[in-house]
Amino acid sequence: MQMSSQLQLWVSEFGRSYTERNDVAKPERVVSWQRLLEGIAPERCVEVGCNVAWNLTYLRELGVKELYAVEPEPGAVEKARARNPEYNVLCGTAFDLPFKDNFADLVFTSGVMIHIAPADLPKAMAEIYRVSRRYIVAIEYDAPEEQAIKYRGNGDALWKRPHGAIWQASYPALKLLRKLELAPIDGYDDCTAHLFEKTT
Repeated sequence: MQMSSQLQLWVSEFGRSYTERNDVAKPERVVSWQRLLEGIAPERCVEVGCNVAWNLTYLRELGVKELYAVEPEPGAVEKARARNPEYNVLCGTAFDLPFKDNFADLVFTSGVMIHIAPADLPKAMAEIYRVSRRYIVAIEYDAPEEQAIKYRGNGDALWKRPHGAIWQASYPALKLLRKLELAPIDGYDDCTAHLFEKTT
C-alpha cells in the first residue's frame, strides 16, 4: 500500500525532530488525566500515536494496569519501549489498529487527530471506535470550524476542528461525559479534552 504524504512526513526527518522536541516530562498532566478520568477506572488503555509514551507513564501513575499504543515513527517506538518495557508499543497508524474489536476499556488520542487530513479522519475514527469497548478520549486543538494551520513550514500537516462535535455527529451513541479546557498550566498547549462513553 502506498504511503500517504502525511504519513511520509511523520516518518521522515520532520517526524524524528518532532520526537526529539517532545521528549519532555510534563508531570502536570497526571493531574489533568486525573480530572478527566474522575469516576472511571479503565484497566486497559490504547493510545493512538503515543510518540515516546509519556502519556502511558502518566496513566501508569494513576493505576492503569495494561497499556498499549501504536506509533508510526520508528525512533519514537524504540524510545517508548525503552521508557518502560511493560508498555506494549507497536509500530503502526490510526488507520489499521492491530487490536480486536472492543479490545480496550479506553482508546485515546492526544495531539494526533489534528495531524490527520480531513479525508482520512473518518477511517481513523472508525478504528478508534471499533477498538474501544467503552470510553474514547480526544485531547486536541479545537476550533468552531475546521481550519488548516501551517505547521513548521508545512501547509498540509495540522487542522483545528470541532473534534467533539465531529465525534458525536459521526457516532450518535457516544455520550459526552466530560469536557475540559486545558492550558500550559495543565501541561498542554491550549486544547480541549473530551471524554466519551459508548452507550450501545
